This record gives sequence, C-alpha cells and structure tokens, in this order.
Amino acid sequence: MVSFQVRKRVKKLNLYPVKIAVLFIIPSIALYLFFSLWPLTYSVYIAFTDANATNIASGPKVHQLTRLRENLKRYLIKNKPYIINQTKELEKNLRATIRSFQRLKAYLRSVTPSNYSSQELSRLRNAVTSGMLESATIINSNKTLLYYYPKLRDLMTSSYALTNSMWNTMDTLFGFQLIPTQETLNKVRNLSIPLINKIVINLNQVILITTKIEGNYKIFVKAVLNDINAQISKLSVHFVGIGNIKKLFSNVKFPYSILKTLAFVLTSVPLKVAVGVLLAFIFSTPMMLGRKGMRAALLMPWALPVLLTVTTWRMLYVPGEGPLAGLFSALLGYHFDIYTHEWDAFTIYNVVEMWLAYPFIMTVTMGAIAGVPKELIEAAYVDGANMFIRFIKIMLPLTARPILFATILTTGASLQAFMVPLLINSGGPSAMISLPGFKPALGNTNEMMVLYGYDRAWLDLQYGLSGAVYIIVVLILLIYVAAWYYLIYKRGGST
Repeated sequence: MVSFQVRKRVKKLNLYPVKIAVLFIIPSIALYLFFSLWPLTYSVYIAFTDANATNIASGPKVHQLTRLRENLKRYLIKNKPYIINQTKELEKNLRATIRSFQRLKAYLRSVTPSNYSSQELSRLRNAVTSGMLESATIINSNKTLLYYYPKLRDLMTSSYALTNSMWNTMDTLFGFQLIPTQETLNKVRNLSIPLINKIVINLNQVILITTKIEGNYKIFVKAVLNDINAQISKLSVHFVGIGNIKKLFSNVKFPYSILKTLAFVLTSVPLKVAVGVLLAFIFSTPMMLGRKGMRAALLMPWALPVLLTVTTWRMLYVPGEGPLAGLFSALLGYHFDIYTHEWDAFTIYNVVEMWLAYPFIMTVTMGAIAGVPKELIEAAYVDGANMFIRFIKIMLPLTARPILFATILTTGASLQAFMVPLLINSGGPSAMISLPGFKPALGNTNEMMVLYGYDRAWLDLQYGLSGAVYIIVVLILLIYVAAWYYLIYKRGGST
C-alpha cells in the first residue's frame, strides 16, 4: 500500500512527460535546421543572381511601384481628355519656345559691338527661360504625368542642361563688360549657336512625341507603364545562371587571384610546417633547460587575437617607420615597401601566416613525439646513431601521420587566406595585372580568392558576383578534400 502511494506521488511530480518533451524538441530541431540551412541556401541562390546594393532588399519599394503602376493605369485611362489637352498646350508652348531660340540665334549672328544691347539680350533670355519653365510645368505636373514618358523626359532634361550651359557660357564671357569686344562676341557666337541648334533639335523631337500621343494615346499609356516596369525590373533580383562565373573568368583579376592564392599555399604551408616541426623537436628534448616555459611562450601567437597580431606586424613593416622594414631594406639593398612592391607584401604575408600557424603545427607534433616509445630512441643511441639519424630514421617516420594531418588542415586554411592580406595592405599594391589570354586590368596584385569575394561585396556592392566567388572557393576546397581523401585513405589503404 505504501509502495503504491509513493509511485502515485512520483507520477504526480513528473513535470516533464514524454509528450511535452517531444513538443519542445521537434520545434527546436526545426528552428535549428532552418537557421543553419537557410543562410547557406540563400547564399548559394544569390551566387546565381544579379543581386547588388540596389535590388538585394527592395521588396517594399517593388511593392510600392507595383501599386503605383496600377494606379497610374487607372488614372491615365480616366483622365485621357485632360492629358491630351495639356499635351496640345505643351506642343504650342514648345513651338513658341523654338521661335524664341531662333530669334536669339539670329541676334547672336548679327550682333556687333556697335549694336550690342544688353536689354535686348536680356529680353530674349527671359523669353527663352519663360518658355522652358512653362514647358517644365506641364511636363512635371502630377496631373499630366508626362515625365513618365522616358524619351520625352530625357530630351527635355538634355535641353535644360544645354540651355544652362549656354547661359553660363555667356555670363562667363561677357563678365562685367558693358560693351563687349568683337572677340568676345565671336566666342559667344561660336559656343552658343551650336548649343541652340542641339536644343532646337531636341524640342522638335519632343513635339513629334506629343503629336504621337495626341494621335495614339495608347502609346503614351504603354510608355508610362513600361517606364514603371523598367524601375521594377531594376529593383528586382534576376536569375542569371552561371553568368557571374563567366563574368569572373572574363576578367584577368580573378584568375590572377586564384594563381596568387595557390602560390601563397605553396610558399606558406612548407614554411609553417618546417618552423612548427623544428620547434617541436627542439623543445621536446630533455636536454633543453626551461623547455616547458619556452613552449608556453611559443604558444602565445595562438592565444592572441588575429586582429591584434596582424596589426602589430603591419606596424613593424610600415615603410620609413617600421623597424623591420628598415632592417629588410638594409639587408636587401633596396627600399622595402609593402604598399608599392607586390612581392615584398607577399613575403610579409608568408611571415605573418607562419607566425600565426606554427603553434598549431608545433602542438600536434609535440603530441606525436610524446607517443614515440623511448626504447626505440635508446636502442638507436646505443647502436651509435647520432641526433640527425635518430630524427630522420625514427622520430620523423613515427610522427609523419599527425604532421601530415596538421599540414592538410593548415593547407585548407591557407586556401582561405583573408585576414592577413586584408589587414596588412588590403591585398595591394594596386598595379596592372596581366595573364596570357586576358586583357590587362588595374587591380590589387595580392588579392587572394576570399578577399576578392569580400571586396566585390563590400567595395563594388555586387553580392551575386561575390557569392559566385565563394562558390568557386568551396569547389576548390572540395577538390582538395577529395584529392586528400583519395591519396590518404584509398591509395594508402587506411580505414
């Protein structure tokens, strides 16, 4: 009886039954998968689009333009008589404005210092300006909506710019002269009359457009809607397939970036591994006094923030200020400059990368050395093998697999080099880049692949192009991993 009551109380105290646990776990897993897979999926999608700063997050603006398009369509159909009447008024005003320009041109052709009249020129200027302003009032009216007609809008914008240029030219040449010289008048004539001719041509084309609108109103409605559609299209993300990848390989800068990244891997990885392995063997021998403290000190680069470490190295190599820059200049016999010399900067990338990565190689190697049986070392020593022979014949073969594993990992990291070139000199210096089969172009000569993608996103604001860069980087890493897996596990016979 007592046992039954205890079980009943325990059952009542069970606050988290299986059903409730499942109700919590399933949504948690779903949310985790969503927030893990969605950014990755979206990034891959972006790589195959023309996403940029204009269209990447333009949903509200597109929705607003879509509503505007529908409202404009209804308005244009409803107010057809009024708009056609205003179009006729515009045509009439433009013809009067053209006549004003023609009178101004005739005056400029005939004027001399003796018959020059600032009042007459001012009167002609007012007539032209008044006609242009009246035309602008009709075109820019929210009731006519003529500014939505692209060609009409472009022609009038060009006409305004040319008119302002003409007046500015006259004001500059005449200055404060009450009676200009013949030379000044000739300059005004030669510069202003060609502008007037262009303006008149533009205004006549606008008249032709107004005539078309009056004769076929549907043309105007279609042009307005097409203008809105063009704005919507500009603000929309479009699928471009492999267009971004083609664009990357049509420019010399990205292939050069790949080659420079591979060159960095071939130089930095052997340097990192050699330094890490050497330090591990040196500070693993019992004959080294204070080796524990030294090993702890050698691990400091691994513990410090990368931003702080690389920035410090950059300060050491600032041309004309950094002590190591001066030392390199003295040793090499020329001005060592990471901001103007491509291979000087590349050398420093390798030095800094070695400093950042050797603690990892050293730690892995020391762990492998700790697992080498001491009996083998002692037996080799008894047999008369010196330190070099013991290192080559015993230590290195027994630690080769862990060292190879660390090398594989650090190679993958070098393929993704980013922080070092970015913080040292932003992947510079800038210079003309050339490769066989490509047109030379100005670019950063040490812009590694990942940095190239970063710059396309944050400097050029071309997010689709940047996404395509990272797709290619991932593919290169996959090829590298597949090759490593085949060589180590398949051909090596390991499981």
